[in-house]
Amino acid sequence: MKRENMGHAYQKFTFLLPLIVSAVVITYSYSLPGITADGHIYLQIARNIRYGIGLGWQALWCPPMHSILIALVSWLPGVPDIHTAAGIVAPLMGVLLPVAVYFLAAGIFSRSVAVGAAVITAVFPQFLFLSFSTDADITYTFFLITALALLHATAVRRSYLLAVIAGVFFSLAYQTRSEGFLVMLFTLVVVCTVEGWHFYKSILTKCCAVVLLAFFLSSTPYLLFLQKHYNAFVISPKSTYVLIWMKSRIYHDNDKGENSNEELWGLAPDGTYMWQHPSGIRDLVAYLMTHPEKSLRVYLSNLLLEIPGRIPNNSGCLHYPQVYPVYFAVLALFMAFRRWGTGSEYGKPILFAPFLLLFILPVFTEGWWKYLVPYSPLLFIVGTAGLFQVIHFITQRFSRSKGERTAQAVSLLLVFLLAGYYLSLRIVQQAPAVSGASPARQMFAEEAKKAGEMARQRFGPGRTYMLPWNKMIYYLDGLWVSQPITDFTTLMQFAERNKVEYIVSENATSEMSPADLINVPPGLKVAGVYRSPRIDYTVVFYRIVR
Repeated sequence: MKRENMGHAYQKFTFLLPLIVSAVVITYSYSLPGITADGHIYLQIARNIRYGIGLGWQALWCPPMHSILIALVSWLPGVPDIHTAAGIVAPLMGVLLPVAVYFLAAGIFSRSVAVGAAVITAVFPQFLFLSFSTDADITYTFFLITALALLHATAVRRSYLLAVIAGVFFSLAYQTRSEGFLVMLFTLVVVCTVEGWHFYKSILTKCCAVVLLAFFLSSTPYLLFLQKHYNAFVISPKSTYVLIWMKSRIYHDNDKGENSNEELWGLAPDGTYMWQHPSGIRDLVAYLMTHPEKSLRVYLSNLLLEIPGRIPNNSGCLHYPQVYPVYFAVLALFMAFRRWGTGSEYGKPILFAPFLLLFILPVFTEGWWKYLVPYSPLLFIVGTAGLFQVIHFITQRFSRSKGERTAQAVSLLLVFLLAGYYLSLRIVQQAPAVSGASPARQMFAEEAKKAGEMARQRFGPGRTYMLPWNKMIYYLDGLWVSQPITDFTTLMQFAERNKVEYIVSENATSEMSPADLINVPPGLKVAGVYRSPRIDYTVVFYRIVR
């Protein structure tokens, strides 16, 4: 009896297995995150906080929670800069994510299923990739999975305290990526629907109301920040940007993308960027209905790119498995039509409701893996449970006993073999052809970095620069004002209002005559020039003369 009780006591610590696996794998493969095309925005928000100017306009482009964590870590002793801080936050989230997956799976199924799903999450190549990135995806995934685990515990225990904590974590997820708000709404609605026609009398419905209340209270500082800048109640700060980007890149109305696009970076009459004026559902519907046949065709095409087996892998993950592996999708589909046992009645809505977002995303984007991967752990949980069910059924057919222990052992063996395969994809050196980055693009990034470092050394940190979207922004180590698309007079007025000190001009030529450097526009003076010794690339730093 004592030995049996001791065994049950040890089972409480099984979450340590995926935690150790995750910690070992991330420690073994650790490297400082690369600064991605969007990653420098998160770093800039953290830098704004460090320089005491608040979140800055960049937090109207990207929700700031990931950056706030980076800024907080950067104040710790021994952390020299925000890049190093980002190299602590993202891997830490990568280590903690499998633990969140474990507790969500254990609450719905069993500890064995939880270990299997958590180990798969710990070694899944895309999550390891995101654990060494300056982007916010891994942080969002951790907060979201933790919120879902707390919501399930709330539903089972009918606890208002757990509901409050769940609401806080949904808020953290939303303040990391805006779609977290929609995921929360979908999940709460589906969970309440499970209660039947009299859901409004249910304690669970009251708990969901507490979750919603805690969410809005926790999100109040950020919502007030948006209110201040937009003069309206705004949930998604990127609504106008997404609509403009969607027109260009998804529906190909102008094919301008993000750069040199006056719809994005032009100035409105009030002197703000065009994308800083919020759009709503009415604007979206009005645009889609201008050409309904085309809108439907694009939507269905994008929807097909979210189906397992057709999801494109890109952005450095070309040789990795899809974010929704077909074998997990088949097992999850199998589980969707089975009973999950007593105490798991809230498991299905909580694990499947977030995937309703996949019917919204095709309106705005193609099946890009970064938008889909945060929901992969849910598929791993259901798929692993399906694997256990299938193996259990097979062992019963060939054994007189119930075969439960054998099924668990065989299932976990298969899970660890799959985990070993995933690890091999990270460890084995891949051919350069599948890396996704061209040598010319890499060389340009290196030269932009050198130009930024030269400016920082010459002008010092903390200066205010105006330049278009560019990774050089991080290396300048200052404040950033994005250069608007407008005439020179208006541009100078915009620079004056935003206290810009230097305007940065990139040129695709390494040859500039002395006359080019003397005949500068009025109000500017050449303060520094960087000429690349390898490619046709020159950067001129103009100081604004006041």
